[in-house]
Amino acid sequence: MQGYANFAVNEHQENLAYNEILTNPDVLSDYTLKFFGPEGPYPVYENEAQLETVGYPTQAVNPGLGQFPAPPAAAAPQQPQNFWESFKSTMERDPQNAWRVINQATPDVMANKLFVME
Repeated sequence: MQGYANFAVNEHQENLAYNEILTNPDVLSDYTLKFFGPEGPYPVYENEAQLETVGYPTQAVNPGLGQFPAPPAAAAPQQPQNFWESFKSTMERDPQNAWRVINQATPDVMANKLFVME
């Protein structure tokens, strides 16, 4: 029970901190300046010389950057009617595995189907 109490206290304190940063513009401003400042995790640079800061390599320092393999080609689009016929057939034969058919559906096939819950 002690672990739960510590968790609850920590969660409450974290929620208070979130509330403070989101409702007090001065606190939010200070946090943002530190976050994007030179010591923060995402510093913002003002000029070219600052880009050469050690630990933040640029394209010139890292010439291999950007030489990634091409992404795999997209699968051929499914015909909505054929897909739903296949799904219906699977539901009749093997309903516990019908989710596998749905898992292979493209977003446009799912978007064009009207789902009704009774």
